Amino acid sequence: MEALAIPVKLYIHYNANTFSPDKYIVATCDMSRTFPDQYVLLETRDISIDVNQPEPFDIIALQVDQLRGQKEKIATLAKDQIAQVDDKIQQLLCIDHSPVQESDIPF
Repeated sequence: MEALAIPVKLYIHYNANTFSPDKYIVATCDMSRTFPDQYVLLETRDISIDVNQPEPFDIIALQVDQLRGQKEKIATLAKDQIAQVDDKIQQLLCIDHSPVQESDIPF
């Protein structure tokens, strides 16, 4: 299997934000154009990254794994939301709508 060479242009910035612990930032875009008060462009570098070209079957297997993970997240979120709605229903069913006597009020 051949390695696929992917060219990438990297932008090396200095982060001028005094509260940021990371002073040197490497990005794939020039962030100093969008945030000139926060980033100073130090230099650019052109590099080539060698990536093993996967087989189509491997790509499909990775997509299936990602979709299964997404399915599990959706199921977990749905169960949590159902539990919250069930709790609200139970709270509403527990409300007693009978009139209160003045002697029942503790103050």
